[in-house]
Amino acid sequence: MEMIQSVLVTGASRGIGLEFVEQFLTSDSLQANIIIATCRSPETATALQELSKSSERVHILKLDVTQFDTYKEFALQVGSIVGDKGLTLLINSAGIAEGSLEDTLLDITPQRFISHFTTNSIAPVILTQALYPLLKQSAQVNSSETNNGLGIKRAAVINNTSILGSIKKCGSHIPRNWSYNESKAALNMSTQALAAELEKDGILVESIHPGVVRTDMTKGVEDTFPMIDKITSVEGIIAAMVHLKGKNKDGFLDYKGNVLPF
Repeated sequence: MEMIQSVLVTGASRGIGLEFVEQFLTSDSLQANIIIATCRSPETATALQELSKSSERVHILKLDVTQFDTYKEFALQVGSIVGDKGLTLLINSAGIAEGSLEDTLLDITPQRFISHFTTNSIAPVILTQALYPLLKQSAQVNSSETNNGLGIKRAAVINNTSILGSIKKCGSHIPRNWSYNESKAALNMSTQALAAELEKDGILVESIHPGVVRTDMTKGVEDTFPMIDKITSVEGIIAAMVHLKGKNKDGFLDYKGNVLPF
């Protein structure tokens, strides 16, 4: 079992985000000494509060990823928790999915585009920007963990994306939810840009498609996609992350570690 110093998971009150927190406490593949779980309303996140009570390794912080003006103070809070070892792993898991998988040109609205891009595309980049000093600090402290190469035990950013953001597959069997699909395509582009820029700092960056997971977000699409449970998804993602080493090269993987087309 591998151990990293710290991980921060956004959107951790339910679904995949909550499962990440639980598995970083108990996984046979990868655990973390410090687990920072964020959500918009910690006071109502009952399941997350129970995990926090069960282990002093779990720290809950309030974060609405759409409120960019709070990021500076949030980064200070994270820094006070992780200390001089920095932040090892950032998992941008918060996301939204609104509308239908059969949207047409006449169904889309400006507001739906704005809300999807704000949460799914812009927030992961700006949050990475805010936490960059802590990630860089971890990369410097843990450089010996990977012989100065890249790896999950040194410093990494994992963006929770979707196969629906694959431009290459658009128009084949991929249903269209215009705003969601395009927001994930933008996130994939950001992953590539971040990977290219942060490699010199020793920070790994990858997009990972978690599969179509049976959560509140995917209600109503059971007949369109084969569904998996969140335990299977997160177990697969963690196993795939452990094997991410070397240079930023693949960029877009699924929860089984398979390379997907952009």
